[in-house]
Amino acid sequence: MILVIILLLALTVALYNKAFTPTLNVSVRSERAGLQLLPHSDVKVRGLIVGEVRSTEADARGATLHLALDPDKAKLIPRNVQARLLPKTLFGEKYVDLGIPADAGPVGLRSGQVIQQDRSQAAVEFDKVLNDLLPLLQAVKPAELNATLNALATALQGRGDQIGRNLEEADELLRKINPQLGTLVHDLNALADVSDIYNAAAPDLLQTLRNLNVTSRTITDKKATIEQLIPATTALAQDGDVFMRQNAPKIIGFNIANRDVLDLVARYSPSLPCVFAGLMKIRPEAERVAGGNGSKTFNLTVEIVKPRPGFKYPLDKPEVRDQRNPRCYGLPNPKVPSPDYLALDGTEDDLWWKNPDDPNGGGSRGRALSNVFVDPGAMSEKEKIKSVLGPVTRIPSDRLSDVSALMFGPLLADGSVVTVK
Repeated sequence: MILVIILLLALTVALYNKAFTPTLNVSVRSERAGLQLLPHSDVKVRGLIVGEVRSTEADARGATLHLALDPDKAKLIPRNVQARLLPKTLFGEKYVDLGIPADAGPVGLRSGQVIQQDRSQAAVEFDKVLNDLLPLLQAVKPAELNATLNALATALQGRGDQIGRNLEEADELLRKINPQLGTLVHDLNALADVSDIYNAAAPDLLQTLRNLNVTSRTITDKKATIEQLIPATTALAQDGDVFMRQNAPKIIGFNIANRDVLDLVARYSPSLPCVFAGLMKIRPEAERVAGGNGSKTFNLTVEIVKPRPGFKYPLDKPEVRDQRNPRCYGLPNPKVPSPDYLALDGTEDDLWWKNPDDPNGGGSRGRALSNVFVDPGAMSEKEKIKSVLGPVTRIPSDRLSDVSALMFGPLLADGSVVTVK
């Protein structure tokens, strides 16, 4: 009975070790076998199990892996396959992956053949990643990592569609941002310059904040005064609102009426500085003439000389056609003598200033119009005086009394001089 039991145990071990299963034995030369490559680990080709690892041996040159392959499957494997040691999972055991190269050779592995390890760049980089990951995996506590992964899996469970939509939206957003990467990089560089500016201005900004603290404390201390000021300000605002409502049309009309004046001032504004500069230059002399330095006297001499003839003919109308642009005439050091200019006021066509003795006004226009209108020479002296006083007093000449002609007649005499003290 004991012998039968021992034979049954030996048979079980032999069956477990597949001692009665026909195999094709090959070996793999590798730099190292690793800690997770155990006996009976799988040997795969393109994900299909074709055998297992029977044992490993290590020496000074590396490690030798003894593989037992299924003969029926081994005859379909090219002889120039290369082996890679890959993990099944992040923490799982390794297995031997027989990779078929692009230029596969004749098929059919032979017993005792030595398969070389895959030395391609991708395999080397993958192996390096796993080697670099090993210290990290040793430092991570498996229990805590497992709890974290379980929590993450629970959070993501059932949300695949939502995550997929989020990824699609993120991809669409990145497609829109991608053409603007140049502008984004430029903005980031500009942001660096702005940061340098703020860094240089930081002391001043901090000082401003400290000053604001002082202002805030002052406002807090004057809280009662401010509370009293707010109702007064509200009342003032209400009064201002009533004033604006009642006088808005007048204000608008005033602005409209003064628009032309303001346009004229704006046009000639370049000449204002030099005019003021000239006034400041003659200020000392003006003060001396006006009796400055505390003097209470003021001397004024008015000389009334023969004036330039007024609008001689009824077709003459007052006009303002002076189109000169702003100019300073050399102010504050004016040109001497000042340039002569005939104002375009409607009488510039009467050439009296060229030939004052010409009874027709010095031009053909006077001779032509003298045949149509009343000759001014036929007017009496009193009518002439009234025709001059009318525009000055803004009263029609036919409505002026004879007393006005009597009072102003001596002033309009040729060569008269009046001194006022």
